[in-house]
Amino acid sequence: MQGPEYSLTSQYEEKVRPCLDLIDSLRALGVEQDLALPAIAVIGDQSSGKSSVLEALSGVALPRGSGIVTRCPLVLKLRKLGNEEEWKGKVSYKDVELEIPTASEVEKEIRKAQNAIAGEGMGISHELISLEISSPHVPDLTLIDLPGITRVPVGNQPADIGRQITTLIKKYIFRQETINLVVVPSNVDIATTEALSMAQEVDPEGDRTIDIVRLAFTDVSQKNYQEFLNLHRTSKSKIEDIKLEQEKEAEKLIRLHFQMEQIVYCQDKVYRSSLQKIREKEAEEDKKKNKPSGPFLQQNSLNDTIAEIFQHLMAYREEATNRLSSHIPLIVQFFILRSYGQQLQKAMLQLLQDKDQYSWLLKERSDTSDKRKFLKERHARLTQARHRLAKFPG
Repeated sequence: MQGPEYSLTSQYEEKVRPCLDLIDSLRALGVEQDLALPAIAVIGDQSSGKSSVLEALSGVALPRGSGIVTRCPLVLKLRKLGNEEEWKGKVSYKDVELEIPTASEVEKEIRKAQNAIAGEGMGISHELISLEISSPHVPDLTLIDLPGITRVPVGNQPADIGRQITTLIKKYIFRQETINLVVVPSNVDIATTEALSMAQEVDPEGDRTIDIVRLAFTDVSQKNYQEFLNLHRTSKSKIEDIKLEQEKEAEKLIRLHFQMEQIVYCQDKVYRSSLQKIREKEAEEDKKKNKPSGPFLQQNSLNDTIAEIFQHLMAYREEATNRLSSHIPLIVQFFILRSYGQQLQKAMLQLLQDKDQYSWLLKERSDTSDKRKFLKERHARLTQARHRLAKFPG
């Protein structure tokens, strides 16, 4: 006997998957230039961590580095396979369609595609690159990764590179059919983030905007402790342990809120007020439709069990939605941002209390100490040579 999970998966494959495939095929034909297709656009400031978010979803490495890394819109199609099926990858651009044998080659092929479309420099292009990843470990999802927002051109970038990128991003996020996924590092002021400001400009109510705050603690550890492997490993371990602990606490509290919402008191003032509003709204709609409202019909309406249950469900849904939509973001912000940072700060300060571990934590990589020794010797030789040359007559 097949369980409910199989039934849900079967319905998804029959009803939802064909729609996703149809949208992807229309986008591949270039129909998006004429019609607005449903999409999830990933936007963020330069070096905001969009690649980290997409890598976490896709399980493959994407181009990284300083400056503009995403130089063409990248359509990332993720297709979930059965547990027994093997990983498959495919990249398409212009008239090229190439199978990618292993996940490790994805980054190289994307760079090659960007160079073929936008040139070898640092310019950008509106032309799409399509990357399809099929794996048992990815969700069914299609996202469009857009170039990171920059303000000042560097190197051989065009002088108006900022305007070009802004125009390209707005072309996608302006459409009502697009969900805007804004990636923001946790070590910056969210209110001043240009990507979020741009999303709010086209979506003032925030109905189509989802913010992802990327935790930058691991990146900070990598940047500052990369020469001290033991210290980096210890700090990274603490980062992951505290992150897991805070996620569990947040999940526990969110589940508790959902359980609390299962308790419905018809005598509750807030609930009764919401129920009254629903009934008044339905009565107003009936009046507009010129439905008769005599005593007999009113009595029948009140005794109609289905209508009564529907009114209660509508009132419950409205109040539950209002409460959860305000409480859950607060829970996430408290545990994942504020509490996480405080716990990590305490854990890192506790490392300083264990003096016996100092020498082990601050042990440098062998190649770093060798390089320092070489540079010191070189500096001494060149200093002596400069002194000799300074004393040379003529």
